[in-house]
Amino acid sequence: MPGKTYTVPVPNNMGIVRYVLALAVVIDHFNLLTGSSVPFPVSSYQGVGGFFALSGFLIYGSYLRKGSAVQYFYARARRILPAYWMTVLLCAMGLSLASTLGARDYFTSAHFWRYLGANMSFLNFLEPTLPGVFADSVLPAADASLWTMKVEWCLYATPPLVAWLLRRTRLRGPVVFAAIYVLACAYRALLLWLYERTGSEIYSILGRQFLGQLSYFYVGVLWCRFLPVLLRHKAVTGLACLAAMIAADYIPAYGLWLEPAVMGTAVVWVSMVGRWGTWEGRRDNVSYNIYLLHWPVIQLLVQYGACTLPSAASLAIALVATAALSLLMNAAEHALRARLPSP
Repeated sequence: MPGKTYTVPVPNNMGIVRYVLALAVVIDHFNLLTGSSVPFPVSSYQGVGGFFALSGFLIYGSYLRKGSAVQYFYARARRILPAYWMTVLLCAMGLSLASTLGARDYFTSAHFWRYLGANMSFLNFLEPTLPGVFADSVLPAADASLWTMKVEWCLYATPPLVAWLLRRTRLRGPVVFAAIYVLACAYRALLLWLYERTGSEIYSILGRQFLGQLSYFYVGVLWCRFLPVLLRHKAVTGLACLAAMIAADYIPAYGLWLEPAVMGTAVVWVSMVGRWGTWEGRRDNVSYNIYLLHWPVIQLLVQYGACTLPSAASLAIALVATAALSLLMNAAEHALRARLPSP
């Protein structure tokens, strides 16, 4: 492992896979906020887990290739932070128009400044709402999708630690990755057991946070290391994932112990097997922007009555509006990154 030359895999179809995962989150949140029941084969939790698996697949090899923690974190910040901070500022400023407060009361409110400070620093759980905004919603958060970003940064911090551990010990990479996976699944199982036993929502929330998502991330890391094995046995691997998904309801504790492995392997498999998705190009940050922006768009549609239309029409409006905003923000990101030094 350490000492070997790493080449970051070139994803063939990953752009399309990201859009599908983002769509899963959008539809789930659309159903939650509008009371609709639009079906989709992938849940929002699986969509988020799939994103984390793809992150692990790309980022572990990227860190080893760069060999410098400073360059690695700068590259991650350069890619992730512009869209995130733009989203926070856009919500904080733009949603003043949707607030029940006047502009002066809104911008001078301590609530507004708490939101801005908490969300700019990834601590959105400290203040998820804006003053007078979406107060009548089933979930009044200004942008509930932002919770995953602190998890993402915690996951980004682990490759340097794991690489250091492998350099300093005789442990083998696959053994360490497997141990992380088992411990992450055990952590989530424990938190869900506590939730069921006590009824306290905090255990359910903690079970979805950083430690619980390590399982998805390190499935991606494992396939980064063993991608040739996956591709050499792609038929067997693909059929195994498909069979597990079909039989999921009949496998005890599948969601806790097997789903991260199956979902993580599946998204890597679909991303790397064949070249059917190469037409999409390298605009995958648009899917990231869709993920960041869709929640406030849906909230606004609900607030102003657009979601009283049939579900299909309402969802179409939400998707078009979110995509348009995402493309505009993508253009702004490119302009900003052009002014930043390359990693």
